[in-house]
Amino acid sequence: MNIKKYLNFIKIEHTVFDLPFAYAGMLLANYFNLKIIILLGIASTAARISGMVINRIVDLPLDKENPRTQKRELVTGEISLMNAWLIFFISTIIFIISSFLLNFLAFIFSPILILLFYLYPFTKRYKIISHIFLGFSIGIIVIGGYIGSRGIFPTNVLIWLLTISVSFWISSFDIIYQNQDRDFDKDHGIKSIPVLYPNRVKEFVFIFYLISIVFLSIFYYLINLLYLLFIIPIAFLYFYRIKYINKKDVDFIFKFDIPIPFIILSSLIIKFI
Repeated sequence: MNIKKYLNFIKIEHTVFDLPFAYAGMLLANYFNLKIIILLGIASTAARISGMVINRIVDLPLDKENPRTQKRELVTGEISLMNAWLIFFISTIIFIISSFLLNFLAFIFSPILILLFYLYPFTKRYKIISHIFLGFSIGIIVIGGYIGSRGIFPTNVLIWLLTISVSFWISSFDIIYQNQDRDFDKDHGIKSIPVLYPNRVKEFVFIFYLISIVFLSIFYYLINLLYLLFIIPIAFLYFYRIKYINKKDVDFIFKFDIPIPFIILSSLIIKFI
């Protein structure tokens, strides 16, 4: 077994990238212990793997035709469809069990997250929706972290402000990601922003960034006025990335995103620990 191929298939770096959002929700709940920290990490990782794999499976027919994705492990046969389904089912079961061990509400909440990941590929046929849908599918991990910790549905406005901010930030990255496949998507009925508005991609990314920054600024303002200082590096990373929007190497662009979840998590660690 080539472990590297499997790690690349499940995009392990994206999985680790999402963990801080779950822990941010946990810190905002202000209720945690070693058991919650471990189970929340397992649940978040398993959920993200499930989401990534089911998207690869659903998108397989398109990936076979798209020149950019023809070297993916599922397309080349390096990983069989049977093994992909096996990874999906195992990771989903681990996610549901770890959610159950956290609390009953997390257990009830768990299938909803998997369903969102499954539905995402189908939203690409509808105008603009896919970007926002994917953004919320990731942003909701903040809510998941809160529920996993407290076992109650969040009424704290801070949770919703951070969820909305993260959702629009992820949506903006999806616009950039889809911009790589503009011509292919146009020929295959994908109704992304780059396909529908090819000359206004930067404008849409800027607007999504701005919405994200506004909600994050309100979030930090309500925590403590001094915490608005955390907006400076995040805003810089947001808007500096726009200059590379037409660059085909999306992994290069992704490097600008990597520090952001950890900046947000670090700020909450300073506040609540």
